[in-house]
Order: sequence, then C-alpha cells, then structure tokens
Amino acid sequence: MDSGALFFAQPRLAPSRLEPAKVTARGIALAMAAMQAAAIGVSPYDLAAGTDFLKQLASENNLSLLSANLVKDNKPVFPPFRITKRGSTRIALIGLTGPLHGEMDSIALRPWQDVLPALLAEVEKKSDMVILLSSMPHKVNQQIATQFKNIHIILQSGQRGSNQPPKNINNTLLCQTAPQGKYLGILDISWNSTKEWQKVRLQDPDVLQRRLDRILWQLERMKKRYPERELAANSQYKRLEREKRQLEKTLQKLREAAPKNRQSPCQYNNVFIAIETSLPEDREIRALVDKIRREVNQVNRKLQEQQRRTNTRVLQTFSGMASSQRCKECHPKQAAFYLRTDHARAWQTLARRDQHYNPDCIACHATLPEYNAQTLADEALLTALPSRFHNVGCEACHGPALAHANTPDNVLPKKPQETTCRQCHTPKRDPHFKFQEKKMKIQCPAG
Repeated sequence: MDSGALFFAQPRLAPSRLEPAKVTARGIALAMAAMQAAAIGVSPYDLAAGTDFLKQLASENNLSLLSANLVKDNKPVFPPFRITKRGSTRIALIGLTGPLHGEMDSIALRPWQDVLPALLAEVEKKSDMVILLSSMPHKVNQQIATQFKNIHIILQSGQRGSNQPPKNINNTLLCQTAPQGKYLGILDISWNSTKEWQKVRLQDPDVLQRRLDRILWQLERMKKRYPERELAANSQYKRLEREKRQLEKTLQKLREAAPKNRQSPCQYNNVFIAIETSLPEDREIRALVDKIRREVNQVNRKLQEQQRRTNTRVLQTFSGMASSQRCKECHPKQAAFYLRTDHARAWQTLARRDQHYNPDCIACHATLPEYNAQTLADEALLTALPSRFHNVGCEACHGPALAHANTPDNVLPKKPQETTCRQCHTPKRDPHFKFQEKKMKIQCPAG
C-alpha cells in the first residue's frame, strides 16, 4: 500500500518539467503494478499532471487509486475505498486526499468531517479491519484517529521527513515511513475479533513461549552432541538451563494472573528496513527503472535543444567565468590534484546513469556562476551549459574567476566556506556530509 505523493515530486510543475515527470510517473505506475500494490491514496502531489492523466495511469496499469474526498464538478474523481481480503480477514482501504496547493479547475475537496462518518458506517459492515491511506497533515490525522475508533490503521504520507513508529491514538495506529523510498515499513499484525490494539511486549506469554521453545530445542541438541559429564561443566548449557527455569516460572505466573475466558488483544510489532544499495535488487524492477531513466533523459534532451535554439542570452551568464582549463595555466599543481577527486568526474556519473539532461541533477554536477535554486528554476542556465563547465570545477568552489585570471594581482578568488558546499551537499541529498572531513579530501595543495 502507499498513501500518496508517489507519482510526482511537486504538486505543480513548469511545462518544461511536466513532460519528463509524466514519463517518470508512468514508470512508477508500472513498478507499482509489478509489485501488486493493493491500493494507493491520491495526494495533492499526484495531481501535478491533472486528474485525467492520473485516471489513465490507473486504468492502464490496473491500479486502485483511492480518494474519498476529491471531487470534480461535485462528483467523486476516484473510488473512495476498496475491500480486499487477506486470509479470512476482510480489509477496507480508504483514501483521503490532503489540502490542495492552489486552485484547480473544477477540482475541490470535501471536508473529511463530512465524508468519513457515512463512509465508515458503510465499510464497517463489509470489513473486519479499516485502513486509511491519508495525505492529510499530521495534526489532522491525529484528530481523525481521536474521533473515529473504527479506523484501525492510518498510513500517512508526505507530512514528516522521518520514520514514525506506530502511535496508538484511541485504538488507531498512526504510522509513517520516511519519504523517497529510503525505508520499508513492515507492520506485523496479529488480528482478532476484539479489534483492540496492544503492542507486543517482552512479557507477552506467546513471545516468552516462543523463546522457551528455542531454548528447549538448543538444550536437546546439546544433549545429543555432548556426553552428560561434559554438559555439567559447559557454561552455555548451564546458562540455557537457568533461562529455561526462569521462563517457566514467569510463564506460570502470567497464566495464573490472566483473566479467564477473555480473548487477547490484537498485537502489532513494527520495523523499518533501510533500503541500502548493498541489498539485492529485483531484476524486473531494475530493468524497468533503467528503461524509464533513459526515456526521461531523451525527453529532457529534446526539451533542452528546443530551449537552446530560442534562448541566446544565457551564454552571457557564463561570460565572467574562466573554466578549469584556464585555471590550470597558472595552477598546474592544484589542477593535477583536482583531477584525482570525485568532483572532476561528477558529470560522468550522470552520463552513466542517463541523467545528464535532468535539470534536477545537472546543477550539482556542473560548474555554475551561482547555485541559487530560484535562479536555476527556469532551467535557462542549465539549457545552454557549455561543455567546458561539465563536472564540478574550480569555480564551483571559488566563484567566477575570469577577472582573477586576467588580473590575478588585483582580483582574488573567494575562499569556499561550508555554506558553499551545502548548496549541493544538503541533508536531503547527503545526510552524512561532514564539512571538515570532506574538506581535507578535496582541499587543493598550497601554491
């Protein structure tokens, strides 16, 4: 399942950004279909290309996109819920769309206070468990959990930048994983007719019994492996025997104290798994990702070629820059050192991944007169980027240096500060970046 903000990175996109983003969205839809997603909540971010495009994605890939409160001309745009079944448990999945970003033609949101009561009354008759896929803000999801005890799980999307372990609010588990697919959230559930949550505890009888069973198995294995006289002196065997006796006593006390004829509450246990690059990849999804990446790169290439033909003023932006080749004339020792750093190969890393026409990536893999996001927003600066400024060169750190190259005694290049590096090494892109540590690796030798 996914709660939304899945298909687009922003709720609104410039026309030049929209076409490549739609190619990416089609790839994401194919991947979700391959992974047999049960349902996807519709977030405001998913509406960047309009509702017709989103409905087309759902139809082409047999995806279940849900929104109980998104309406167009006062009619629901997507189904409000879906009933699915796992084993003998009937599960109702409901979508709830968060606040829209600005006005959209004929699109509106009905208040959740008006939508949910009647909808929950309907699905409660058809299901054993209710899960809400919500892109509402965190505080709103808390209000929903407080008001509706018959929602058993809320999976929230895009409102916080970190993993959020399940929080039990009025018998509703409020959950979220970090954005950008960096973590997989796994919620283990033991569900029964009580429909009341209780987190798995170390003192839970079932947990203790499983631990006791493992110890008994280990003890039996050791008895078969070692003679009795050796076991008497074996420290591991004696430790296991002590644990066995302690567990048996604890289990006896818990069973004596447990109420008779009362079913245990539903239990849950949560874990977040970091999606590291070292983990093996699914070949089908990997091939799909590579294919979509190549298609996006070609769309971006064509768009940039069109912009380059119609935009001749951009080259003037680079008129104050010298390029690393010019710097090499006076600083050969520093240039030789620079060529051994990763900065000197930054452009090639994009080209290998078919991302060297992606404006979201180019800015931090090239040498630009400035890295202000607002200045780069129109993409004009990246469209006509001369090849001599590919890679992160000298002027990325020291600023435009043509004046220094022409009159070195009169104009000095700036010294890079941490803020210079942080223009690209942001917490989002490089969460483990340490300025002093990285500075020692790339700092040019003295001249």
